[in-house]
Amino acid sequence: MKTARLLTAAALLVGGPALAKKSDTVSLETPRTTVRASVTAQGLQGPDLRLQLTDDALRGQAFQRPVDLKLSDQRIQGTVGQQPVDLSVRERPEVVEMSGNFAGQPSSLTLSPDELAGSVGPCGYNLIVDRDRKHYRGTRACGDQREDNVKVAIPEALGQGSASGRMAALSLILAHP
Repeated sequence: MKTARLLTAAALLVGGPALAKKSDTVSLETPRTTVRASVTAQGLQGPDLRLQLTDDALRGQAFQRPVDLKLSDQRIQGTVGQQPVDLSVRERPEVVEMSGNFAGQPSSLTLSPDELAGSVGPCGYNLIVDRDRKHYRGTRACGDQREDNVKVAIPEALGQGSASGRMAALSLILAHP
């Protein structure tokens, strides 16, 4: 019963009007870089990502670094490259919050139908839902590089699993400078 409620809540959060995109591609577009990956039942696949996502783990390669993350209802723990990951995940109606350390750096991220804000690894984000309700758009800063016109798309398919799995996958993408 708990799993069914979590899946329903995740589907509502990710499938809401802010993310009504029919594509199964998660993407990060900035003036300097573009990261895209297809989201399938097995995980995320793209030029920079080869990740297997299960109910309790996210493993594979991201940006030429090994990824080994254990997932539970409220935690993400493991390593990215050789750096530790220890994040707590909190899910409320229509909002998922994550905080702790990602790849050895303090991180805190909030995802809602209206905004994606906070920091993951070296990058901080301040994005709001675009008029098309298919993307989040705004600014990011990675180190001392500030970028405007940053766009993130999160497909409905990424919300089919746990909030921990969704936030772990997003963190890998968003932490890429």
